[in-house]
Amino acid sequence: MLTQALHDLVRTVGGEISERGGEIELTKVLAERRVLLSRRRLVYRARLRVDEGKREVHLSESLTEVGSGLAADGGAGFKVETYRTGRGPREGDLAERSRLFGKVYATTFDHGEVRSAIEGIARQHGYTVCYRVTGR
Repeated sequence: MLTQALHDLVRTVGGEISERGGEIELTKVLAERRVLLSRRRLVYRARLRVDEGKREVHLSESLTEVGSGLAADGGAGFKVETYRTGRGPREGDLAERSRLFGKVYATTFDHGEVRSAIEGIARQHGYTVCYRVTGR
């Protein structure tokens, strides 16, 4: 029941949904920028794992920028930057990072709203939400 409710929520957010080993993963491209031969993408990723024994939902989030192609300063390059939440929902840091990306990308995605919806569904079914760095 809880797993189905989480699937339904993830579908409403949009993006790609995958499930393997009991883990639900949402991957959503928030913004993409192309300049000449360069391409950069801003990606939000959330991983959910339900622990029936402890009645917990393990949540891991990340906001990632991936770029490839020719850089503006010349030469070819590949760059990956990742930020993940820690033991609790570090709303300020993730929001700050989101604002930083917002100067480069135009996006209206609210990751805090997604997290609140996950917490609400978990509470309705009698589960607590635990934040994990690795999602495992």
